[in-house]
Amino acid sequence: MAEHAFEFYRLLVEEVREARRARRELSNMFLTLNTAGVGAMGFLAQGDGSLDPALMAVLAGALALTCIIWRTSNSYYTLLLAAKYRAIYALEGELGRHPIREEWEALQGKRRTMKWFSLERMMPVLFIVAYVLFVAIQTHAVDFAALEQQVRELFASLMARFAQR
Repeated sequence: MAEHAFEFYRLLVEEVREARRARRELSNMFLTLNTAGVGAMGFLAQGDGSLDPALMAVLAGALALTCIIWRTSNSYYTLLLAAKYRAIYALEGELGRHPIREEWEALQGKRRTMKWFSLERMMPVLFIVAYVLFVAIQTHAVDFAALEQQVRELFASLMARFAQR
């Protein structure tokens, strides 16, 4: 019985490895797609200024949608891996040794920070922010000169208050 449990354990560990590889490959594909999209937007913006803002907004919207799908795919793989790890932990209980659970517990505390600031989680969000900013700049939806002046005034005010203390 222990022999079968160990073989099943090895199979699950290999499935985890495969799921991680598939997630990495999917992320690479989305990264490539978005990088190409950024290049296309930059290429289109280099023209004589006659670019239709609606075209730019549609392109940015389509690319933002790919980022949402990317983020959703990442979440799916996170859930899939969690289920696989639960099965592995159960088998480790049957085998009497817990190497993977012990490794996971050794990362306790460090995981939370890594979870929220991982490149995998942040890249789709960063691309969406970049698309919004790009469209805002290209369509002149935001007066960046006035915004820059306000930031400078705020910074000068803060520095003056700090100097008074």
